[in-house]
Amino acid sequence: MMQLPRARTTAPARLPHLPPEIWDQILDLATYVPNSFTPEILERSCLIGHPYNSECRAALWSALHTKSTIVRVCKQWWYIAIRHLYRAIYIRDARDVLSLRNTLGKYAEGNGTVAGVESLGSCTQRVDIVFDDDPTGDKDSTVDEESLADIFKFLPNLTVFSGTFSSSDSVTYLEPTIRALLGCASSLRVFDWSASDDTVLEPRVLRRVETLVKDLPQLHTLNFPSLRQLHHDGSITKAVLTSIHTLCLRDLVAQNWFRQEEGPAHLNLRELVLYIPPHWQEPCWRRFLHYYGPYFTSVQLRASADPELIPAYLSMVNQTCPNIRRLTLFVLSFSDMRISATRAPDIPPVEYLGLSVRRLQCRSMYETLFSSLAILKEELPTLHVVQLLDRQIVEDLLRYNLPLVSRAVEEGLIGDAFRLVDHDGNLLSAQVTEAENAHN
Repeated sequence: MMQLPRARTTAPARLPHLPPEIWDQILDLATYVPNSFTPEILERSCLIGHPYNSECRAALWSALHTKSTIVRVCKQWWYIAIRHLYRAIYIRDARDVLSLRNTLGKYAEGNGTVAGVESLGSCTQRVDIVFDDDPTGDKDSTVDEESLADIFKFLPNLTVFSGTFSSSDSVTYLEPTIRALLGCASSLRVFDWSASDDTVLEPRVLRRVETLVKDLPQLHTLNFPSLRQLHHDGSITKAVLTSIHTLCLRDLVAQNWFRQEEGPAHLNLRELVLYIPPHWQEPCWRRFLHYYGPYFTSVQLRASADPELIPAYLSMVNQTCPNIRRLTLFVLSFSDMRISATRAPDIPPVEYLGLSVRRLQCRSMYETLFSSLAILKEELPTLHVVQLLDRQIVEDLLRYNLPLVSRAVEEGLIGDAFRLVDHDGNLLSAQVTEAENAHN
């Protein structure tokens, strides 16, 4: 009878023992989403509003899936990773709201599933809410307003709030959200509330917004397009804007929107993000910039609606913002920059120009970019840095339009004195040789 060989005994694999602090760092790196938390996000105001919401939330959602998988591995990993799971909260529908409200409430009361764990809400630094109209009309999908408001009461360390809503949801949930934030969100640094249209809000609700902004002493960035509908009886005044550094506005509908106050008021205002409307509003904006223009050192013009208005807005910014040093243009193509159509004296004397183009460009558009840079280098001696803010544009330029960059370097258009840099601030002229070697 043939004897089978004895199975070899295998020793159980021994994983290296690492202290919890090291695992904590590993998990932080594994689920890191750039520019999503303070202080990073405060330095990247170009990511506030639609550009961030349309692209970077996918990374937040992916990181959330990774963290939810990690906490299910074992009890030890749960203890290590749970604060990472709740660092950023993503809410999509009524089920998310109710589940989150119940979980945070139980742990706040000390009755969580795992005994002895501190309040999970104290770990949360960012909340993203994305509500869209339900096409099926399902009533069960309606979010309970009070449950949504209750969530914020369990988040004492919240620094970033970002919400994207349909027009009807914006009207429904704005007031209860503001009510919840009042008195319990003193740590908030970014308030980003975006609706799908410009639904007119009641003056009563807008006055609550004013009260909320006053109640946020650390608020740095305010993106609330509906502020444009405020009139003289509920306008945001200098006293309200004291702490705000970056103010995002869509357009103005009343000439008396911002009223002038008696007496001096210290303002931290340094940056204006303006979504250029599809119609010219010179009287409104000239009045606004008459009061606040001297404070701004940075202006962003988001001109996807009507790029033909860019020269007019550039001229007005040049006339009313004497301390401007940085200018950023958001356009659909490089031809929309309208540099050749703008008189040289109307271009603000900035040191930095940021360019964000949301679509891939054909070769002729890249040729327009470099011809515009040549004009700017000649007509604007203060300009030293031009930055391409979109990774896909930089990659497309270096991969498929490298000869244009090489020629600009050879002709001395770009280099150390007049720098064209990528989204991370690296010189494109320094990347030409590496890209040419890769092509060869």
